[in-house]
Amino acid sequence: MTTPPRELPKILNSQKVFDGRVFKVTVDTISEGDVTYQREVVHHHGSAVIIPVFDDGTVSLVRQYRHPAVRYLLEAPAGTLADGERPEAGAARELQEELGLVAARLEKLSEFFVSPGFCEEKMWVYLATELSEGKQLLDDDEILDVLRLPIADALEMITSGEIQDAKTIIGLMLAAPRVGSSLLEIEYPAV
Repeated sequence: MTTPPRELPKILNSQKVFDGRVFKVTVDTISEGDVTYQREVVHHHGSAVIIPVFDDGTVSLVRQYRHPAVRYLLEAPAGTLADGERPEAGAARELQEELGLVAARLEKLSEFFVSPGFCEEKMWVYLATELSEGKQLLDDDEILDVLRLPIADALEMITSGEIQDAKTIIGLMLAAPRVGSSLLEIEYPAV
């Protein structure tokens, strides 16, 4: 039995409290039925995430410092979309900027909300194949190391906790079956 969809709540007011380079924050007053409440909302143009897989079954990831996590994280290349930029175009741009690679083939694997309890950011994940070398075009504040490893090793790094970034975990798990790496070969620990 399915529940019929509810009518969307009404936004009574939206007050901008922060307007930054990458995102803005509003405090919205919402009316849902007889209840009125407030929510802080992070507004973001969205991001493109790329899982670049070479013909030999290796994948390129980047290691970079993430200040909110206060650590270096191993991640899939990704970046914020420009206002109005199509996710596939953003994926191709970020692949070249961060890795200096051009993909003859980009396949959308998924799209998802990062943390919809407070943030409207959506991420689009792409599998990039048929790769060729281009020129890396890093921004001044992009300090990263590029690692190339077998995708099976990257999957094992998820279970060992070496890869903790959600977009990377999602992307690798979705890409692996498409590139012939069996998830069944990995022994996942009991939870």
